Amino acid sequence: MGRIRVLGITLVFVISLTSYLTSSPSQAANTSSGTLQIFASLPPTATFNPNLLLKGSASAGEPSIRTDQFGQSFVIGPTGVPAGCKAFRVRHDGSASTFLGFPDHGAGGGDCDWAIGPQETSPTIVPPSTDNLLAYSSLTLPNITTGKSDDGGSTFGPPNPYSQQVAGDDRMWMAADPKLNSLGFADVYMTYHDVSVVEIELGVSRDGGFSYVQSGPIINPADVLPAQWGEPSGNGLGNIVAYRPKNGALTLFSIFVTPDSAADNASQFAAGTQNFNRVYEAVGTVTEVPAPGAPIITWRNYEVYHGPVGARYDRIFPITAVDGAGKVYAIWTDGNNIMVKSDATGTGWSPSTAPGLIANPTGVNTTIMPWAEAGASGIVDVVFYAATGGSGAQPSPQDDPANQWNVYMAQTIDGGSTWGVFKASDHVIHNGPICIDGLNCNLIGPRDRTLLDFFQVSIDPTNGAADIAYTDDHAAPGNAVLYFTRQCTGASATTGAALVNDCVAPPPPVTPPQGTTCPGPQILDFVNDAPNNYPAGMGQNMDNLDIENAFFGATPTTIEVTLTIKNLQAPPTVDNPNILSGLWTVYWQQVLTANPPGSPRWWYAQATTTGTGGSALAFFSDGTFDVSADTYSDSPAMGTFNPGPNGTFVIHVPRADVGNPADGSTLTNTFADTAGAFLIASTGLRYIARADRAPDSDYGADYVVAQTCTPPPPPPPSSAASLTLAPKTETNNVFTQASETATVKDASAPPKAVPGVVVRFTVTGANPGSGSQTTDQFGQAVFTYTGQNAGIDTIAAYADKNNNGVKDSGEPSDTATKTWVVPSSTPGCEIKITGGGTIVAANGDQGNFGGNAQISSTGSPSGQEQYQDHGPAQPLNAKSTSVTSIVCSSDKTQATIYGQATINGSGSYVYRIVLQDNGSSGSTDAYGIRLNSGYDSGVRSLRSGNVDIHKK
Repeated sequence: MGRIRVLGITLVFVISLTSYLTSSPSQAANTSSGTLQIFASLPPTATFNPNLLLKGSASAGEPSIRTDQFGQSFVIGPTGVPAGCKAFRVRHDGSASTFLGFPDHGAGGGDCDWAIGPQETSPTIVPPSTDNLLAYSSLTLPNITTGKSDDGGSTFGPPNPYSQQVAGDDRMWMAADPKLNSLGFADVYMTYHDVSVVEIELGVSRDGGFSYVQSGPIINPADVLPAQWGEPSGNGLGNIVAYRPKNGALTLFSIFVTPDSAADNASQFAAGTQNFNRVYEAVGTVTEVPAPGAPIITWRNYEVYHGPVGARYDRIFPITAVDGAGKVYAIWTDGNNIMVKSDATGTGWSPSTAPGLIANPTGVNTTIMPWAEAGASGIVDVVFYAATGGSGAQPSPQDDPANQWNVYMAQTIDGGSTWGVFKASDHVIHNGPICIDGLNCNLIGPRDRTLLDFFQVSIDPTNGAADIAYTDDHAAPGNAVLYFTRQCTGASATTGAALVNDCVAPPPPVTPPQGTTCPGPQILDFVNDAPNNYPAGMGQNMDNLDIENAFFGATPTTIEVTLTIKNLQAPPTVDNPNILSGLWTVYWQQVLTANPPGSPRWWYAQATTTGTGGSALAFFSDGTFDVSADTYSDSPAMGTFNPGPNGTFVIHVPRADVGNPADGSTLTNTFADTAGAFLIASTGLRYIARADRAPDSDYGADYVVAQTCTPPPPPPPSSAASLTLAPKTETNNVFTQASETATVKDASAPPKAVPGVVVRFTVTGANPGSGSQTTDQFGQAVFTYTGQNAGIDTIAAYADKNNNGVKDSGEPSDTATKTWVVPSSTPGCEIKITGGGTIVAANGDQGNFGGNAQISSTGSPSGQEQYQDHGPAQPLNAKSTSVTSIVCSSDKTQATIYGQATINGSGSYVYRIVLQDNGSSGSTDAYGIRLNSGYDSGVRSLRSGNVDIHKK
């Protein structure tokens, strides 16, 4: 549902769900949905990488995730209307992330989703596509903003803020056809709620997700009566899946839940509940029309399960998945257990047959927010939030204040007969209740909705590992951030075989600066950690919102709060003109007051400004901040405004305003934050979002009111004393990117991060090169490069303390190695190119190609490949001398061939050929070749010829 916001130990559990597949005797389990069956069996064991905090993800939630052909994951999450959707790219190995900004330019942010499709080949795409189609959607409520990237998120095209023909939209989901259309674009399908009539609409894009045409509703009134699913209570909308077998027709699948009947619909509305107990699969039969015409889609609805009246199956959301054989899975939760049913086609359900249960891990009695992704035949990954500590009592087990939440993944490799359940998070991600009632969480409450409404899993097509993104607020309750983790071992979702562990642990977090009780400052923070990621920002630091420290003091009648900022100025500033005003706030709690530790309320002191430059004025307030509602109740206070470098706000807080703390009492759980206000897309709408928090997680030191202290001598200035590289060793596929992270620290105890130091990197070996990066606030510098040659690289790095470009004595250094390999072949894969083939390369030249490649029964690759660029831009003739690897996708629509070749009859060059088999005619197939000489044709639609990929 859309929203507007104001501001390794692995646990393994196994079950069998054959209760609804067979009539065998079984052990029964009683739940709110009736009697269901559970069986025990042994699963493959899955483990997960140490969880990665996505830098720059503050205030984002409910992440969507997709993974591209190179194993890079893309994460997007809303920050609220009208602030936009934040996007991130995560390295294949799970060790690092990159903030990609706001693809929607801030025009949206109520909900976000991705669709990932085949690499587009339309000649109108300039420069040519280099990666899968990555389409996004961003909810504004009046409409939906859409757009796309064809280069792995490095750039996004202009946003389309009015993509749908229905005004008043909510909660959209996206999926892409795995086959390109006749124009070389990906087709993208989007379902969403029409809030005016609570209908589920479908929009279709034939240009890769930029523009859409209305296709009509997916609920067929002949199958489900409108009085049951329409106003006043409505229905619950799940995801959409686009399934196409090789050389087959496209079918769309979606899932929704409704009240029991027309009478139940009315009574649910009167009671203010959403106990939707009937689950339906919507199946869309697609009749293709040549692009740019819209395909014709006929929808039928099939009831999956008719649960007892009063059961609630929208704890959110119901999810559907379709495996490689076309088997359809319906997944939902009643709040206590994850429930699953499956059908060979999605049209043959028995509504009276009870679903199976995925058994809860020991101690877990509450489950919400399932999401699923299917792989090869019989393989499905399901993720969900699960809680221990609470009672699990219906009707709202998720609201128990004693709940402690973790992320779990369940996996089946036998079509749902047995499931393994594994903990994916390496820490408790949230404590207390999670409200799943959308905007009612604020309208009826307040109740904690920090984690918002869902999270997702995607399957890495390169090896079948599960990639998971989720929301977390364990370090700073009420302040959401995004995390990522990757499956390292267990079963591959694309093959069912054991995964080869290719995970790399993220670098250890830098030890944050620590405040002191006496003499203070009680709150300390890194500098240069307030990037301008707001709309129209370019990631530059907001010095006037960058917290350095905060002190507490006391007079007989006041608590004195001093907040120091890197360069205190009233917004807007020359460097950050998009920030119109700011808030600077310090928080604390105190026992035996209205805002004690453990409550969602804090005492606070706050400053804001009006005007700019010398005419700027500051205003001060104090009172209570309620995290759960994100609201301030305030009283005016006095203070002083001291702008400039290391400038301060000094706030004189009357003790009577903040619980009358007596001398000797302790102020605890201290922290500070800043926020900026800005306008969105010339709409006149004003939004406030947090900019910096101090410390970044947890809390500062306590303060004892009216304490007296002898200050220690000041510490020596920081200087680079050590440099460590991570990872120390790593194996990557050729023609992919890899990163090396240098962490620089000083000689203090414990060592502290040193920002602002230039680190110089040199690569020797198979892929020689060099570069330099400057350490960030965490003392880290990241060097990324592409390995085009198989072999071993040695990376050497040093901290250039005096920035003279030479490694001098005393400058710390380290080395690491990277091994570049050709990936392992897919057993039985065979590729044939019939009739030769022709493309127009990215440089405008005509390219001809031909060849074949296959893997023998013993696993040996063989074949021959030839490619000729006829010029005039880059004429060459490449002929293979060997085929060293052939990798095929599980659906046999994409393949990659690696080997050695000559160019113009001489030399030895590494090549990579990417092929797409999108149909028997070859008209939508694609070909691309890249050589380590630097030549790259781009992946281009065939002008002639046919690519045939199959398995023996």
